[in-house]
Amino acid sequence: MEPVGLPVLIVFIGTYLLISSERVNRTAMAMTGMGIVGVILWIANSIDPTQGATFRHLVEHIEWHTILFITAMMVIVAVASASGMFQYIAITIARPTQGDPKRLFVMFNLFVFAISLFFDTVSTILIIGPLTIEVCKALEIDFRPYLISEAIVCNFASIPSIVGAVPNLVIADKTGISATLLFITLMPLSIILMLVSMPIFLRVFGNRLVPGPDDLINQMLLIDPEYMIRSRNDFYMSVVAIVILILGFTIGTTAGIEPAMVAILIAFVMLLATRERVDNILARVGWGTVFFLVGIFGLVAALDITGIIEDIGVAVGNIIGGEVSNAIVFLIWVPAVLSAVIDNIPVSVVLAPLASQFATITPVIPAVLILAVNVGGYLLPIGAPANLLVLALAEQEGRPISLISFARVATVLAVIHLIIGTGWLFLMALII
Repeated sequence: MEPVGLPVLIVFIGTYLLISSERVNRTAMAMTGMGIVGVILWIANSIDPTQGATFRHLVEHIEWHTILFITAMMVIVAVASASGMFQYIAITIARPTQGDPKRLFVMFNLFVFAISLFFDTVSTILIIGPLTIEVCKALEIDFRPYLISEAIVCNFASIPSIVGAVPNLVIADKTGISATLLFITLMPLSIILMLVSMPIFLRVFGNRLVPGPDDLINQMLLIDPEYMIRSRNDFYMSVVAIVILILGFTIGTTAGIEPAMVAILIAFVMLLATRERVDNILARVGWGTVFFLVGIFGLVAALDITGIIEDIGVAVGNIIGGEVSNAIVFLIWVPAVLSAVIDNIPVSVVLAPLASQFATITPVIPAVLILAVNVGGYLLPIGAPANLLVLALAEQEGRPISLISFARVATVLAVIHLIIGTGWLFLMALII
């Protein structure tokens, strides 16, 4: 580690402690932290050109293609939501349940499980969260159990897909793991985790999943889903765009087409077609999340520039020692715990080069890290952006979800999932 690395590391840790405390705005803190490490690197470079770096150099190390992918996905979700597409889907899903809260609970979570393969976790919650709240409010039932379960499900349901979560994109980019290998390795595990989780959800939340008034249920059953469509042109455009998006993600990756390029092209063609409503659509994009990612990637870039990540790799290599069992256990449990107390995005950025290094031991190592950071993301409530978004949505509605009530369910499930995942990946390492 270069001498300038110590103050950079101190700023990195301090920034994350403040973000984790929830006493500061996480976006403002991340960008401030990046600015501070930029000043530290500039001072070091001014004193000794062989140390530190210019701010331009720092910015060039940011994972811009990942940030552009997330932004593009937010634009696609914003256009589709404005058309009424997701409201149409919500009513279509809710009607067959006859307003029964438990059946509705299962249906919403199955929907989350399905779309998590094609949308990142933030986009998934942006789609399902507001719909869940609206349907539950219409039926006068508590939406909080739904939101908690949806945040957990979208985190583990995303593991078989490169585009399922930001950490997956980061790890796949650094390690070069193929989409096919990732799917074959983790899709069966994802299904197992869903089968294990659903009975636990229903047992924990059973006394809160009670029906609302009969007249409200009858009113909902009378609603024609087509009444939810605000713009038929945008609706059909959104359907076609999402089909192309899914095909681009599934087929394009085998041809070497990057998901970010597919998402950007589709998103901004859709935006172009909205014409005079472009500003309204852009106002729906979560720019706070975008700038949070810029700050996070900037902080991690400073760790890379100062050699801290390389030192971590050497230390981990000494611990693992070339043993498959050591690699799997270490790269599941340590990143999972780190993801719980920090955030799974920076953990992925820091540890992805290590997964690439140890992939020579077994090709499933990148999948091991993907499982760890996604499941570790709900080991504690602050570990994943999807969790934070769910907490924010509930607070906006005046019915906040406490960190303790979220952790009471999520932490127990995360431990169970990590135990199952460890056993599964040991098996995959023997087979593949």
